[in-house]
Amino acid sequence: MDRQHLELIAMILQESRGYGEESIMLIKSLMTSVLEILIRNIKKGSHYEVAETNADDRATRMLTYINENINQPELLKADHLVSTFAMSPTSVSEFFKKQIKMSLREYIIKAKLKLVEIRLLKSDYTLTEITDDLAFTDVSHLSKTFKRYVGMSIREFKNNGEYKLLKKSICETNK
Repeated sequence: MDRQHLELIAMILQESRGYGEESIMLIKSLMTSVLEILIRNIKKGSHYEVAETNADDRATRMLTYINENINQPELLKADHLVSTFAMSPTSVSEFFKKQIKMSLREYIIKAKLKLVEIRLLKSDYTLTEITDDLAFTDVSHLSKTFKRYVGMSIREFKNNGEYKLLKKSICETNK
């Protein structure tokens, strides 16, 4: 975390020490900024669920690429990954499954839904904004996908107020 980010946190702490109701909007805005920084770092991070014995850095590069482009589905299609990582069409899927222990599609869904969880609990984004930003087809598609993987509706999740997928190491579907 660089110095600017620490200054944001210091500003939040200072505002929370007795300025009362008038500082709530500023604190909310600063916290949203911190959230966006965290989301950006999650997308760009290089610590993913790669097998411990992984000697091939292509898996890490592929995960980094996927997370950096999570909101651009056309860049995450197998045929695009084939050209980006100079692999054959069949080897991309097999390689990903072998290295990450889940399919490419499952990983992309899981990564998106983790970001959905963060935004639902820690931001003022609307479902439409989240849907658009993470390139879901529509709010209905997001809601159905969320329920399938998290096991509860978006409303139940928000009322519960507790992360589900961010706590799991494996993304399972509730079929």
